[in-house]
Amino acid sequence: MLAGISHDLRTPLARLRLETEMSVADEEAREHMVADIAQLDAIIDKFLEYARPGLAALTAVSLAEVVEACAYPFRHADDIIVRTDVHPQLRVMADEVELARVLSNLLENARRYGKSPQTGVAVVEIAARQREDWVLIKVRDHGIGVSPEALDKLTKPFFRGDAARTAATGAGLGLSIVDKTVQRMGGSFALANSSSGGLAAHIKLQAAK
Repeated sequence: MLAGISHDLRTPLARLRLETEMSVADEEAREHMVADIAQLDAIIDKFLEYARPGLAALTAVSLAEVVEACAYPFRHADDIIVRTDVHPQLRVMADEVELARVLSNLLENARRYGKSPQTGVAVVEIAARQREDWVLIKVRDHGIGVSPEALDKLTKPFFRGDAARTAATGAGLGLSIVDKTVQRMGGSFALANSSSGGLAAHIKLQAAK
């Protein structure tokens, strides 16, 4: 039902965008209205992503290549530093596109909410290790972490978390999409406060043979 509603909203939004671009005389007002429509469109994308049914089609994927591709757009940003520690031969069973979406979502989440109070910069570490038939991936920031009360709820749809984590607008689906996507790939996802500060995301995926 959620996917159907999201699809139904797309057509009137597209018409509204076209009418706004053509009819609003004030350029600044038009830009704001178009931006609002784009934001609504992005929220619908998140609903569709969350409503995606079934299991993902899994193939052997180079984890190091996916991690580097996701980290690359952040390499020259002033507000985030990404450090990676992934063996180049490490492979996981995953949908490459969905795995990239998961990691990009976690990096963007760390960029928004995982900044150091002292420097204003988010330092994010992505590390992976194989343990028997599984690969354990850890994405950790060095921010203020999350209150214990909110920690177990962050992967619930529409939960917006602590005040520090509600500054951004959106559908409140980011981490719930990450959780569901990892499950669709036959893995597990968990969040924990790091003992030395910051929030750590733990992803467990099957190792490729």
